[in-house]
Amino acid sequence: MNSYPHEFLAHPQPLMFVAGLTPSPRDRSSSTASASGSGVRRTSGGASNLLDPAAASQGPAAITTPVASPSPAKAEQLPSSPPPDTFGTLSPSIGENVEEVEELSGRDQEFEDLVTNLRGALMPSGGKGKVWLAEKERRDFRILLVDKGVRLPMRKLNVPSSSVPPGLADPPSTPHSPLSPMIASSPLFPDGLIAPVWVRKHAELVPSVLVLFLRLYESPPPGPGLETVEVTQLREGENKMKEKEMDENLVREIGERRRRLGERGIKLTVVLMASAATLDSPSLDARLSYLRRASSLSAKASLFVLTPVPADQLPDFVQSLQEALYDSAMEYYSTHAKRVRRKRSRVPLSQMGVSPVITGAGARALGPQGWAVRYDWKAGWFAEVRGDFDAARRHYEDCWNELAKMFSSTTTLPPRTKRWAEAKVLADCVAVRICKLILYENEGPKVLNPFFVHLKRFGDLSRGWGIGEETFEFWSWIARQYRIFVELIEMGQQAGLRIASLAPPVFPTAASAAAPPPPDYYITPISSNNPLQILQQPAFYYYTAACCSIQRQQRYQEALEAEADALGSEAGAASGYVSTAPGFANEKKVDHSALIIELFTKAYSLLKDQQYAQNRLALFVAFRIAETYCQSGQYEMAIRFFDRISQSFKRDRWTPIVRQIRQLWYECAQRTGNVESAARLSIEMMCPDSGVEGEERSALQEGLISLLKTTSPSDIGPVIVEMNEASSLLDVRAGFWRSESVVSKAVPYQVVLRCPANVDIGEIQFSSLVISFGDNRSDDEIVSNEGTDLDNVQVVSIGSKSTPTLRWTPGRVMVINGEVDGDLAGDVHIATVKLSLKQGSWDLEIHFTPDELLEWTTEHGRVVPVQSLSSSVLFTPRSHEIDVEITHHPSAFVGEDLRVEVKVTNKDDREMDVDLSVFLQPGDEDEDDGSTLSHGSQRTTSLLKDISFGLISPSGSRTETIVLRCPAESTKIVDLSIQSTVRSQTTKDLPSGGHGSDSQRTEEVNRTIAIPVLRPFDVQMGVKYTHKGKTGGEALVDIRVGVLSPRGVKVETIDIKQVVSIRDHLIRLSALLYVSQGNEEGVKLVSSSLLGGSFAPQVWDQSVEYAISASFNLAPGPRGAMGNPTKVPAELLFTWRSDSAAEPISTSHPLPPLILPPPTDSVIIPTLRLPSPPYLTPHTPFSISLSILNTHPTHPASTLAVITETAEGFVWKGDRAFTVPSLLPGEERAMMFDVVCLGGSGWVNLPRIVVWEGEGEAREEVRVRGGGMVFVRP
Repeated sequence: MNSYPHEFLAHPQPLMFVAGLTPSPRDRSSSTASASGSGVRRTSGGASNLLDPAAASQGPAAITTPVASPSPAKAEQLPSSPPPDTFGTLSPSIGENVEEVEELSGRDQEFEDLVTNLRGALMPSGGKGKVWLAEKERRDFRILLVDKGVRLPMRKLNVPSSSVPPGLADPPSTPHSPLSPMIASSPLFPDGLIAPVWVRKHAELVPSVLVLFLRLYESPPPGPGLETVEVTQLREGENKMKEKEMDENLVREIGERRRRLGERGIKLTVVLMASAATLDSPSLDARLSYLRRASSLSAKASLFVLTPVPADQLPDFVQSLQEALYDSAMEYYSTHAKRVRRKRSRVPLSQMGVSPVITGAGARALGPQGWAVRYDWKAGWFAEVRGDFDAARRHYEDCWNELAKMFSSTTTLPPRTKRWAEAKVLADCVAVRICKLILYENEGPKVLNPFFVHLKRFGDLSRGWGIGEETFEFWSWIARQYRIFVELIEMGQQAGLRIASLAPPVFPTAASAAAPPPPDYYITPISSNNPLQILQQPAFYYYTAACCSIQRQQRYQEALEAEADALGSEAGAASGYVSTAPGFANEKKVDHSALIIELFTKAYSLLKDQQYAQNRLALFVAFRIAETYCQSGQYEMAIRFFDRISQSFKRDRWTPIVRQIRQLWYECAQRTGNVESAARLSIEMMCPDSGVEGEERSALQEGLISLLKTTSPSDIGPVIVEMNEASSLLDVRAGFWRSESVVSKAVPYQVVLRCPANVDIGEIQFSSLVISFGDNRSDDEIVSNEGTDLDNVQVVSIGSKSTPTLRWTPGRVMVINGEVDGDLAGDVHIATVKLSLKQGSWDLEIHFTPDELLEWTTEHGRVVPVQSLSSSVLFTPRSHEIDVEITHHPSAFVGEDLRVEVKVTNKDDREMDVDLSVFLQPGDEDEDDGSTLSHGSQRTTSLLKDISFGLISPSGSRTETIVLRCPAESTKIVDLSIQSTVRSQTTKDLPSGGHGSDSQRTEEVNRTIAIPVLRPFDVQMGVKYTHKGKTGGEALVDIRVGVLSPRGVKVETIDIKQVVSIRDHLIRLSALLYVSQGNEEGVKLVSSSLLGGSFAPQVWDQSVEYAISASFNLAPGPRGAMGNPTKVPAELLFTWRSDSAAEPISTSHPLPPLILPPPTDSVIIPTLRLPSPPYLTPHTPFSISLSILNTHPTHPASTLAVITETAEGFVWKGDRAFTVPSLLPGEERAMMFDVVCLGGSGWVNLPRIVVWEGEGEAREEVRVRGGGMVFVRP
């Protein structure tokens, strides 16, 4: 963007002048600020003049003299402030000497610091204008710090009548701006359009708002010591008079400034600096009101009060000041815009195409189209500063259209004139501003339309001016347009503009950039998006600008050649030929190569950080950079680039680019004397598909041999050439006969080197061939002999006495056979095949990466084995040959110790150290059910680790026993892990096939067993009750015992043992049968089939069932309809063995709980009587009777209650609960109930009637006699 005036490109901002902050010494009497407190106080305000009163008294000329821009960067060069006594607020008191004025008190220092901090807070807003403003910055002012005596440019001058075209402007008596084309002293006189100085005038010299900082007078504090009342009153009176005098001076200064600035519509705002003590003074409001009214300041944002505050609070004050004055600034620029639009409307449309008018002085005056351009530009600028971007864009578009019409007529704008060049610059800048305003709205694709229209229109105009594609000027202009466009996009991206990342399009050519072709030109397999309609990433346009710059350089070179030819002729030499191309002398000063490289580098930097597809484009751009370095004679830089990018192009198989790189690289190596690169590139260009053919290919072999004989490399080490797999000097393939083998067994391999038919290297005698493997094993090497006989197919074995000739003619094949031993386990492959060429001090190595071998070559022909040849072989160690045998019963009993025997047999020829780990998996939901594993003295609930079998010799075996115990019925899962390790051996003890590495390797064999754990006995019980009235009852328990497991169980004894509670401890009685004399729970064992020791040891299996019976007396339970179950204080105890060798195991089984019988009769006898016959009709009430008899001879029944229960199909009439009055001994009372049947038919049960006796917890149900079923008639 440096090619154009910055004023034409920068985004305009409202201009604010800040005066009164020039650092200067202050006298103590005029600034007696308080050292404590801080704050900001705002009241109404007004406007100020930019001249001091003394300068204002000199008349209008004092404010109309043009001055340089008051840029903050040149603040030290501005006119210094007038003496303090010129401004009333800074005048020292009478009688003070100069020494007192120069000294600063501590309170004065506060204000000096405030001024310094204010300057620091305001200075960042006054820098150079930006082309792109972020959205949050577009309402900010451009703030310039100026001296209080700054002068504004002159407003108007009278126009001489001779310079006014008739009918095109105001009458001659109307004054005009000094920059108007009608003023003879103007740089635009007589036919200029817009100069950058006009923009600088409104952007830097004429503010919309002036903020004037002044010091509010404060009376000095009383001196030290005591004062009398008279002295105090006298001092206060003098202070008030002095204060009034200083306020009057302020009023005069502010009023004069407001008046002069008001004439130009500039807003004046006054900021009074006062101490915190003055801010709290009750008389401050009255003083401020007086100052505002007396100086005629407006009531809106014209007067502020600021106290010394910390520096970090001043940015907030500055921001609030801008917000308060923004509307006033917009009003100022709106007034200018209205005046411009009014003038634009007076331009006669009928004379837009009229030829320019010649003034009285003979100069060509600005025509109506020129005036329209001026007014449209100004209207757009003022709309842009107001933030009305849509209106600004429309005005700029009108301006561009008028400029295009002017350029269409060579009469209006003759080509190659000063005004023509100025108008062309203006047109380019207008197009940039239009694009920027569209990008402000995030309308990315829309910006391409005005940009390409500008290129198309002015490209066509350039061809009409004789500045077409054949001139460097044309391409310079095209490249400049693309560059300024992409820089604008980059500025937008830095401010948050988002551009979609799409599939990269094909890079354009210079011709397509100069004249955008139809959309189908860009339809490629990579992207179906038309770049004319899609805004691309900035790298696309940087590349385009670089291509145009290349065309510019080529046209410049053609112009230089034409000049050299002309000077070479006698006529040209005699006349001193000078090219007639405009700007040719300046073009000679341009470093075209540096310009092209800069543009390519910018595109490369942007592409390399993006996605993979963009990175591929970045490589291509890097190639263009290297190509430019080579063409500009910077061969070292070109070599550095080629060295970095060549491998990537080879890897991605960009064959055309690889060919160009080799040719350019070879040229650079020859120019720089880099013999290593020249030798390396000679080998690569001998390869097939290198693009070198014919005699040039034949000369490469001779050139390489000559290079090796006549030169020496700069480094002592070998010069390595890496061959590309796709296009290699020799077709090298390698493979192994098998893909897998055991350690210590050799595997054959074969390497085949075939010379392609189009490769001629028959004169090159290689010194040796080295085969390198992928592991650390030593290389296999073959040394060449000097023989001349070359067979078409030569088979060579590694280690044989015969040596081959390492020389290849087209079609010759060399086969190398060898074997590889697997000393260690792992994968082995042939990594590289190296051909070494040694000549003098040269050691040239060509490295080949072999391809996959597809067929095995022998002396008798080629063989395709049944198994596939492999590119690598995997050596695996010998596995440990051990056999694991696990023996145990198929099931276990609850509480039994089940023995699990693990037998390990060594079937290997090596001694093995074997360890065993056993893991018992937890039960359901990872709960510990009490199961244990034990081995010897070890016992655990989960893991037995590292049970050693010791050292097992070949064919030997060892057995270990694990004991499993489970207290509950379940299925137990046991995991067994057997780890084996070969015993460490010395080298002399190693067998022929053994390797020391096996001692470091442990193999593991895993086994899992599932053992169901069953109950040893299946016990089924039944109870039969016999009621014995009030004495209780008898319970006969019938027991059936069986075995669930197919394993036999030897039962030693079966006992019924009674358990009694004595001192809270359960004690099992040792007697065979124990009968309790006083059973506390009401249950007593009477007899059992096991009495008398009738049971003898027996062996039970699934076919055996054993019966046991036992009789118990039951005490009567509480009265009621139901009995309560009671635990029997006895259990069935089995003593048994799973086999004869096992220890006896005791298993107990509880007897079922017994129900204590309720008493058969009660002293209360309720009887229910139904009607006879018991027939009833639905929906008709019928009566039933309940009689209650108290049979006790002496006690009355006083706690009786009757409740009727509900039932489906019946309802009761009346209450459902009754309290029966007390019944005397032997008394009987009858109660009647009415019930209604709601439906149904046949015999049905009546609802229950319940009789309760007692209260609370002692309440018991009394059985009701009688009742039954009734028949419901249908």
